[in-house]
Amino acid sequence: TISEEQEKKIKTMIEYNIINVISLEHRELRLQQFHEESKQQGFGYRVWPGIICRGNNKQGINLASRQIVQYAKDNNLPYVCIAEDDCRFFAPGAWKYFLEKKPDDFDIYFSMYYACDTMVKDRIMDVFSGMTMYIVSQRFYDVFLSAPNDCHIDREMLGPIAKNYLFMVCDQVVCEQDGSRSDNTQTSMNYRPFLKGRKIFGDIPMD
Repeated sequence: TISEEQEKKIKTMIEYNIINVISLEHRELRLQQFHEESKQQGFGYRVWPGIICRGNNKQGINLASRQIVQYAKDNNLPYVCIAEDDCRFFAPGAWKYFLEKKPDDFDIYFSMYYACDTMVKDRIMDVFSGMTMYIVSQRFYDVFLSAPNDCHIDREMLGPIAKNYLFMVCDQVVCEQDGSRSDNTQTSMNYRPFLKGRKIFGDIPMD
C-alpha cells in the first residue's frame, strides 16, 4: 500500500497535464478541434458532458463546471483544470507556459479574462468575464460548490466575492474562445477586440 502523501503526489503528477473539457454532444467539430489542440500543446484531457437548462443557458454552463469540481473534491485532487471546447491556444508552448506560471498560492488561476472592473497586478478583485480555461485549487472546492448555480460563474457567482479570495491570472493571454456560436448567448462573436493592449503569448496581433 502507498501512503496518503504518496497518493497525493501521484494525483498531482497526473492532474498536472490534464484539462477537463466541457462539450455538448452535438459539438463534434469543436471537440475535434480541441483534440488537435491537445496534440499540438501536449496535454491530455477528459471530456465532460455539457448540460442544457432550457430557459437558463448560464445555469447549464454553471452546472457543467460544477460537476468537474465535485469530481475533483470526491477524488481528493489537489487542483483541477477546466476548459470549454472552444478554447484555442495562441501558439505552440502556450499550455506549458500557463503551467509554468501557475502560482503557488491561489484559489483560482485563470488563463485569461476579457473584462474586469478591478485588477491589481495579475489579481482579479471584482466582477469579471472570462472562463475559457482555469484551474481551481482544492481549498476552493467547497466555496465553488456552495455558491448559487443558476447564474453566470464569472460575473455573478465569483465576481462579487473576488476581493475575498486569490483569483490570479496568467501574465500573458495564452488562449481565447474561437468565436463560434456561444451556448450562452446563442450568437457568434469575435472576442479579440477585448484583448487589445494585452500581452498575448506568441505576440499574436489582436487587430
